[in-house]
Amino acid sequence: MMVEGCAKGVKYGLFVANAVILVGGIVVFSVGIWTLSDRSFMERLLGSDLYVSSASILIATGIIVTIISFLGFVGAIKEIKCMLLTFFIILFMIFITMLVGGILGYVFRSEVDDRMYTEMLMTIKLYQNDTQVTDAWDAVQSIFQCCGMSMEKDPGFEVWSKRNAHFGGLYKIPATCCKTKDDGLRDRCQKDPNENNAYLEGCYEKMKDFVEKHAKIVGGIGVGIACLLLVGMALSCALFCLIK
Repeated sequence: MMVEGCAKGVKYGLFVANAVILVGGIVVFSVGIWTLSDRSFMERLLGSDLYVSSASILIATGIIVTIISFLGFVGAIKEIKCMLLTFFIILFMIFITMLVGGILGYVFRSEVDDRMYTEMLMTIKLYQNDTQVTDAWDAVQSIFQCCGMSMEKDPGFEVWSKRNAHFGGLYKIPATCCKTKDDGLRDRCQKDPNENNAYLEGCYEKMKDFVEKHAKIVGGIGVGIACLLLVGMALSCALFCLIK
């Protein structure tokens, strides 16, 4: 027997909730992919893997949420109690996982300062000695248009000549600190960096601001989708109880 009255409203409410959850799952998946593919170059300089871990959790749960939402559609339309119960249990498990992913994003945002500063400072001397570190610094300096990191009152670019043996002589900064891509001008820039030919501002503040904002987005999306799942869980449970 098909449900009627209030139960019918719950049924269609669950249908709408599943549509929203489906869209939310796609959004979560997209944000996770963007984080890993577009900004994972910073991971080596962050001093923590929570940034990538939270994104990985969002990718996995985004895929699962998208698939499971179809189970909710079928359970609501066909009014199959076992499917609704399964849907509720899986949603609950995803809710916990999504909440953890969101919380990881916020935890990372609060702990990023000291660990990132220490890690960045430590990797300065590894530049050109460690491929992963070199690639990470080159990407950060090119993308954020910065150079090195400020120490006390020194401008950011001076850290290279003070803390890396490769830049204590003729060359003062890496090529990625220069504003130009012309080989001749870049060579001159590396020998005599100034505000006209090089990025002199340190990278730490720019990276910190970006990571904090991005972690807030990742955390907020994770918690937001978790709240949507709560609505889906409540409606599926209500419909389960109303089906005779």
